[in-house]
Amino acid sequence: MARTNAERSGLTQTRILEAATRLTRQRGWENTKVKDICAEANVSVGAFYHHFASKQELMQRAFLFFDATLAERLPEAGSEPFSAMRGLLLAQTAFIVDEAGPVITEYYKNILMDDKRAAVDPSRAYYKSVRAYAELAREKGKLRVDYTPQEAAELLISFVRGCIVDWCLHDCAYDLLARAGKGLDLVIAGLRA
Repeated sequence: MARTNAERSGLTQTRILEAATRLTRQRGWENTKVKDICAEANVSVGAFYHHFASKQELMQRAFLFFDATLAERLPEAGSEPFSAMRGLLLAQTAFIVDEAGPVITEYYKNILMDDKRAAVDPSRAYYKSVRAYAELAREKGKLRVDYTPQEAAELLISFVRGCIVDWCLHDCAYDLLARAGKGLDLVIAGLRA
C-alpha cells in the first residue's frame, strides 16, 4: 500500500528529529549542523528546509512530535480519570527522555532566556486531552470541588514541565520518568475528592 504525502512527510520529519537527537547526544546542540543532521537522516538539505525553516525551528517543534502519536498513547475508554491523566503525562515524559532528550533541553534553555516564547499551548492535543480527563474526573465526582478541571490540568502539566526543566538543568543526569512518576502520585493525591 502506497503512503500518502502526509505519511511520507511525517516519516521524514521523524527521521530528521531522530537524527538530530542522536547527533546532539554525541556532539551537543551547538556542534550539530543542519548538513550533519541531513546526512544522518539520509535526507537532502532541501528536504530539511522543506519541513523546518531552521535548526532553531526543529528544536522548537521537537516536543510537538508527541502530539502526532497521541491517539495511540491514550488510555482505554472507561479508564479511571486520574490513572489516565497520569499515564498520559508519563507517556509525554517518556517521549522526551527516549525521543527528544537533548533537543528538548535546548528548547527549554531557549525558552528560559526569551520572554517572547511560551512552553504552554492550550490548543495542543496533549493539553486538551489532560483537561478532558480532568473534566471526566469532575463529572465522576473524583476531583476536589475547590479545583476546576482547567486548574487541575494546568497544575499537572505545570508539575511535569517543571520536572522536565529541572532534568534539563541537571544535564539529563537522573531518571526523569521515575522522579516525575513519584511526584505525580503526590500531586494527584492532592486533587482527588
